[in-house]
Amino acid sequence: MSTAKRDFLVGIEKRYQKLWATEKLFEANVKSTEDEKYFGCIPIPYMNGRLHLGHCFTITKVEYAARYQRLKGKNVLFPFGYHVTGMPIKACADKLKYEMATFGCPPVFPLDTEDIAVVETESFDKDP
Repeated sequence: MSTAKRDFLVGIEKRYQKLWATEKLFEANVKSTEDEKYFGCIPIPYMNGRLHLGHCFTITKVEYAARYQRLKGKNVLFPFGYHVTGMPIKACADKLKYEMATFGCPPVFPLDTEDIAVVETESFDKDP
């Protein structure tokens, strides 16, 4: 199997990452209080499951605004991260543990949907 397309895209990515690092395009550096500034802020996505389109919908609105303001010459600060603590991350870990115990690692999923129902029923009958 050829990886030429992937290698080509990775090459483009590395070229632009180098340009961005050299030009410091994504660094906020306010030299004086006179400079125009823009601060983009969104609620931090809370990881209570897999990433989905809703996360992208929320993030892209502020990201586009931040990029537009940067094009207008403003010093832009758009901090971003994910909140991954507490019970949601515990629930995800428990789900992974259950799936690994049930289907193996790497997983071998049943081919018939009736087999899946039997596996799920049996797992709920057991004490934790």
